[in-house]
Amino acid sequence: MKPFLPACALTVILVLQLPAPAAAFRKEAGAAKGCAECHKLTKEEAGKILGRIVDNVVAVASGPFPGVWEVDVAQSGKTYPLYMDYSLKYLFNGQFIRLSDMTNLTGQRYTDLNRVDVASIPVKDAIRIGSKAAKKTVIVLSDPTCPYCVKLHGEIKKAAAKDADVAFLVMPYPRNRNDQATYRKCLAVVCSKSEKMLDDAYSGKEIPAAACKTDAVDETIRLAERLKTKGTPTMILPDGRMISGYMDAEALLALLR
Repeated sequence: MKPFLPACALTVILVLQLPAPAAAFRKEAGAAKGCAECHKLTKEEAGKILGRIVDNVVAVASGPFPGVWEVDVAQSGKTYPLYMDYSLKYLFNGQFIRLSDMTNLTGQRYTDLNRVDVASIPVKDAIRIGSKAAKKTVIVLSDPTCPYCVKLHGEIKKAAAKDADVAFLVMPYPRNRNDQATYRKCLAVVCSKSEKMLDDAYSGKEIPAAACKTDAVDETIRLAERLKTKGTPTMILPDGRMISGYMDAEALLALLR
């Protein structure tokens, strides 16, 4: 899977014509006023406008630049940022990118809106990479046969070696639940509780058959489904942010800082 983009982001911006409520843009003469003095949008009002295309409006806030509202909406179990202009005639569904540093503002907001409860994730069968005394722990849902997972595995080892306060809990599972060969490989790794066997699995080496009976891999499959992950690899940061895709060690450590 390529570096993360929010599930709502489209490569083109969709512009939908919506019914126009009264009082669009301020037309009276006089000194310029602050935007909040002239334009209001409540969650309830946004819900009435968007009710036919989203499940629920979660919140309304000022958008990433003047003239735009950010409307956070729930759809299919996830929360997405959409954007409406102040006239409330147009809806924008796409990515806003700040050109000064190429930050994907929509991607950041999507990640913030969909934080998970880290404490609810069972990690007793995860394989640890890094110090047991590390203050920051990242959960990694990963498939040892996925090319980007293999690349990320090398980077998390580098990151743990560079910063003793960072450790990773790797939970291997097959991204295709019908892939029995990968399922057996993940099962063998989980049974071994061995970082070396985990490394061997990501290196494509043959590993021994599972030496125990456990439903840990099935639990990870169910976890990925519950979290509605979009693929592998997926990392869950200590603050609950869920990051999909590969990144190098330095970028990952910067994200944790």
